[in-house]
Amino acid sequence: MKILILCATLDLSKPFGAIPYLWQLFKGFYEEGHEILIIPYHSHGIDTLWWRSVQNPNYYKGLFLEKMLKMFDYSASKTANISFIPILARLLVKPKLYKLINRILRQEKNIEAVLMIGIPLNQVEGLANQIRHQHKIPIIYYDLDVPSSLPSQGGFTFNYLRGVDLSEYDSIAVPSEGSVTELRKLGARHVNVVHFGVDPDVFNPIPFKKDIDFFFLGNSGRARAENLKMMITEPSKVLGNSFIVSGRGLNINLGRARVLHPLSLIEYRKCCCRAKVNLNIVRQLHADVYGTSTSRPFELAAMQCCIVSAPYKGLEKWFDTNKEILVAKSSKECIEIYQMLLDDSDLRNSMGIAARNRLKKEHTTRHRARQIIEILKEQKSFD
Repeated sequence: MKILILCATLDLSKPFGAIPYLWQLFKGFYEEGHEILIIPYHSHGIDTLWWRSVQNPNYYKGLFLEKMLKMFDYSASKTANISFIPILARLLVKPKLYKLINRILRQEKNIEAVLMIGIPLNQVEGLANQIRHQHKIPIIYYDLDVPSSLPSQGGFTFNYLRGVDLSEYDSIAVPSEGSVTELRKLGARHVNVVHFGVDPDVFNPIPFKKDIDFFFLGNSGRARAENLKMMITEPSKVLGNSFIVSGRGLNINLGRARVLHPLSLIEYRKCCCRAKVNLNIVRQLHADVYGTSTSRPFELAAMQCCIVSAPYKGLEKWFDTNKEILVAKSSKECIEIYQMLLDDSDLRNSMGIAARNRLKKEHTTRHRARQIIEILKEQKSFD
């Protein structure tokens, strides 16, 4: 298939956590034999060996809107029914964006579907209907922030789904099985679950010296405070081993753990491969909403890491929680599991190998690309 994609951004320097996954997913489309053309909603277009991009027609307007966002506290706008930022975006950004999309679809002729990923829907309200009216092709929206982006949760950054007509899209794809019912209540005609995945050639095991005992990277300490306390704060006070933590907003007591500056993607991968044990501590909301995938366990598995996870509803759907990833439910269990793993390098190695094998068999970005293609083909057949 030939697909036009409108995504939040391609700029890896931007603080959008899903960008590395999108690069891998787009590469997966190419490796599955599909052609993609990408328009970034923020920042500049970036061409690679796997896709073509079109320059953002609203680059400078986007910078203006970003500055406006930074000037205001958006905790209030999460509960507001109307925000002036979406109104400004619909007036300033949407017309030029539609004009570009319309021109591309007319010139390219053989584009079979439009895939929108991670863009704020209340800023482009009506855009999908305009495109479909002119070109009669399926339009899918892939929201990687569900369930955080749901109105019931106050939205992600700001409430960009509040008041949006989800029936405007042929299907909504999300990485959260427990969020499907709410999306249908919000008007989604079809909801498909597409979990995160990883390119095992990007996140691959690198044979660094194992000089870190325990490693964790994640942002927003308050969103996972109880499990950080259980898996890092309390064990680090008892064990004499090295606990290394990195991330933004980790402003909670982490015991004797050493907190590093936020790491680059390259530094993150290096620390994961240096660690004897990697910790998977997701936001509590993601842990509690059944079958909500995040990129972290898949990345760690791809790097053949030994992984210990906090309780996570649905983790057993993706990995064997006896052989591939271990789950701890209390600080006492953490300490017992940690000591067992540190004393048994063969067990750590076998867990890492098993996790990577499962990842390669079921959870690569090529698997996810195939799922999305099937959704697009299905919606095309409905048309």
